[in-house]
Amino acid sequence: MMEKFRRQGYAVFEGAIDGSDLAMLRDICDTLLAEPPRDGGAGLHNIGRGESRRFLRHRHTDFPELADFALGTRIDWLIRQSLGRSALLFNEQFVVKGAGRGASFAWHQDSAYVGFEHLPYVSLWIALDDATEENGCVYLIPRDLDANPGIDAHERMDGTDELVGYFGDDPGRAMICEAGTVVAFSSRTLHRSGENITDRPRRAYLGQYSPEPIRDPVSGRLKRFATPLARSAQ
Repeated sequence: MMEKFRRQGYAVFEGAIDGSDLAMLRDICDTLLAEPPRDGGAGLHNIGRGESRRFLRHRHTDFPELADFALGTRIDWLIRQSLGRSALLFNEQFVVKGAGRGASFAWHQDSAYVGFEHLPYVSLWIALDDATEENGCVYLIPRDLDANPGIDAHERMDGTDELVGYFGDDPGRAMICEAGTVVAFSSRTLHRSGENITDRPRRAYLGQYSPEPIRDPVSGRLKRFATPLARSAQ
């Protein structure tokens, strides 16, 4: 699986998250959705769009069961299948597209949002609902990570903090999948997501894991988290 991940920049793990964990993630997501939107703020990219696209960030410390999941052995296994080694929790968030008005997200590499050079990390995108083209599934452009390991040039969308890294005609591969599927992709892999035009929200959980702490090269400050997984800490 690791060879496939490196050859195309992503890997799909169908049914990787079982019923109890899936139910837990959905319950916490719905709890956070009941809070007023608070996207943006100091140190965060303002890429949320209120009810149409919400990023429910950095709440694993508020929910022990979410922390156990995000730092647990199943996640460790998925990372090792992709990177060939364990990694540190760098970032985590729920991403929700509102019913009937869920905003799309432009082509980008996750690494472009870091703001400085760093080792590539892996994003584990977990479908909490069946993902379809109608409700805003993720699209990926395959990328050979050995042949093309860099961060592409990105442009900032007018009036937003959203970055765009691809303007070509390739529509990408649609990650149409059932709830519980994990799409693992490199922070160097271009991806986007479509609008949600259905009558139900589209929920996902995104955990991002880096092979080493990501620190600002000027200040030396840690960017977000660098938390070892439970198995790695043993």
